[in-house]
Formats: sequence, structure tokens, C-alpha cells
Amino acid sequence: MMQLLTRSSKHAEGKNGFVVDGYARAIDGVTAEIRSEIEQKYADHWSRSGFMKRWLLKRRLNNEIATLVAERSKHISPDALY
Repeated sequence: MMQLLTRSSKHAEGKNGFVVDGYARAIDGVTAEIRSEIEQKYADHWSRSGFMKRWLLKRRLNNEIATLVAERSKHISPDALY
């Protein structure tokens, strides 16, 4: 994911100035932001958990992230040009 954030936009732009896979990049940006927030929120829980609790916690984190991404990105159109 870090490569996606540090990739130069010069390589991703077409000749007309539009960004290739712009919608996916927008969603990835929202997801990265939310993932960071959620991981910080549950960091203490994670460090105190064993294997099974971490597995369950990871499922909870992924569900919460998916819900927040859908909520925050509802205004982003997949048909828009970027």
C-alpha cells in the first residue's frame, strides 16, 4: 500500500492529464486513512491479545473499516474521471 501512496503521479497520468485507475486510488486513500485511525484505536487490545483473539479482532477491524470506507466514500462516483 505504501508504494501506491508514494508512486509518482507522472507515471499514472495519461497523455490527456487524467489519472489511470483514479477511483481505485481514491478508495485506497480513504481506506488507508481509516485503517490508520482504527488500528490506533485498537492498538492496546491488539498488543494484549493472543492468536485467537487477534484473529477475531482482525475480523472486527476489517468490518469496521469496510463500514467506514463505504460511509465516507459514498460521494465518490466510480464513473467520474480523475
